[in-house]
Amino acid sequence: MGLESVVEDVLGRGRSEVEEIRRAALAERDRILQNARAEGAKLVEIREQEARKAVERLRVQALARAELESKKIVLSAEKGLLDKVYAKVLEKLAVLEDGGAILQSLLKAHAADWRTGKVYCNEKDATAVRAVVGSSFGETIDCVGGIVIESGDGTHRIDLRYETLLADVWRDSIREVAEVLWPRR
Repeated sequence: MGLESVVEDVLGRGRSEVEEIRRAALAERDRILQNARAEGAKLVEIREQEARKAVERLRVQALARAELESKKIVLSAEKGLLDKVYAKVLEKLAVLEDGGAILQSLLKAHAADWRTGKVYCNEKDATAVRAVVGSSFGETIDCVGGIVIESGDGTHRIDLRYETLLADVWRDSIREVAEVLWPRR
């Protein structure tokens, strides 16, 4: 065996080892790439799911905001209408045809209170009230109608003005009125 054949033999073994190492390296590279692709695909899927959830959450929030805003608009319109009705009722109370009879009824029902105190009313009703209460008449006040009775010592007042009576009735029945006007399903 000559030197040349030894060299050739060593080179042949070296080439075959290089080829084997190269094949192993390529196989390892392919395995690493395959794992990286699989991991990348998993990450993409996770990110897509997170994005879908985020988009759905944003959609639900936007719908909730829009629904709330629409409810606010409807409630505001309903309140505006109720305010107009309230104002219209006050206007009607100011020009009642049987206002004198109502005043007589209020004065009669509270005679014990005003006999020892003072009675106040609007200017329009002053003559009629003064005729009933005489010296217990206090003075005129700015109101739609009705009377205010003040105790003799001035410590308490009975407010029987139409505005006050309407406010009490309104507060007690506004839900029923709204339910009749806008029934909720």
